[in-house]
Amino acid sequence: CTPAPIATSGALIAAYAGPNRIPKTIQSLYATADPPLSGIVHRWRFFNARDEARAIAASCQTLVGADVPPRQILVLLSNSRELLPLLRQEMDAAAVPFEPPRSETFIDSPVGRFLLAIVRLVCKTDDYVAHRLLLGLRLGVGVATCHLIAQIVVDQALNYRDIFHNPLPSNAFSGRALTALNHARDVCMQIAGWLPADTLALRFAEISAILAASFNATAAQDWQQYSVTLPGDMNLEELCNWLWADNDEQQMTVLGDVYARLGQLMPTTAVLPPRIRVMTMHGAKGLSARIVFVPGLEDSILPGPRRSPYPGLVLEAARLLYVSITRARVACVVSYATHRMVRGHMHTQAASRFAVSLGGAFEPRTVGLSAPELQQILDESAQLGI
Repeated sequence: CTPAPIATSGALIAAYAGPNRIPKTIQSLYATADPPLSGIVHRWRFFNARDEARAIAASCQTLVGADVPPRQILVLLSNSRELLPLLRQEMDAAAVPFEPPRSETFIDSPVGRFLLAIVRLVCKTDDYVAHRLLLGLRLGVGVATCHLIAQIVVDQALNYRDIFHNPLPSNAFSGRALTALNHARDVCMQIAGWLPADTLALRFAEISAILAASFNATAAQDWQQYSVTLPGDMNLEELCNWLWADNDEQQMTVLGDVYARLGQLMPTTAVLPPRIRVMTMHGAKGLSARIVFVPGLEDSILPGPRRSPYPGLVLEAARLLYVSITRARVACVVSYATHRMVRGHMHTQAASRFAVSLGGAFEPRTVGLSAPELQQILDESAQLGI
């Protein structure tokens, strides 16, 4: 990061430091650049959420029009349910190509997570979490059923992994617990002979059949449509790494390794499309971009009502905001709206408690980046050589 994002995030974490946090002095690599390179942080306040979303979409449109690569722009959301609908509408209206948060993709659907559990078990048969996913992701199996099974395991001193692979003790399980467990055991039996080195082409039909039986025919079709971009010679261990990746950059690394192993060039169709990345704050860890937008800095959104009663969760929200700001190499735009439609009703919004710890006042805005602001971003990007 350039110095301005570092200073802003540093002020935040100083105000919301954990009780046992070891003090750190973090300096920008460019703090002593010659000529000076300060970086940019904009703090915007909008009258309503529509104006905020429209300003971000217009700013993205302006940046892309000035030849900033779309993938060098990040929009990070603390609450996709509240923030994404308006942003989507305004991005579409501005004809700005973007990728939605991963929660809307196949990988993070119940079917995608179920598939990940399968290949995790192929790669590591004692993966206890994968067994729990295999059990609980199936349609009709709820938290109560999974908890009951776990409680029986504890009460009867059983091994959790063994109940998926070995004969069940007499009369230990019954009713819905037994039905759910038997479904998961059936899947474990079907994949028992699979190996991490098996290719996707070899197991493709069996995977489709398992997903259809565990969910429905649509689930199998979703998998088949999703997998068409993956090489048939990708093995199941590589598929596991692909599905388990935190973001698309990590997926491209996995895919590059696959083609390198096969001695083939990565096809142009596998290259990431030039789209702005809209993702959750959690999903941004490990990423960076020239410009980062962080909208919705309102107390009802971040930290939000779920975290607010618990000091530890408030600190967690502060750390998420810290991580989000420090994704920006050149410029970060943090913003909030004083009015937002929530569950069909317009509400007056208070700025997030974190806003006062971001190193400056939030200026009233109605539009996105101005021409001078755009030029400053372009000049500092050029100075960075990006």
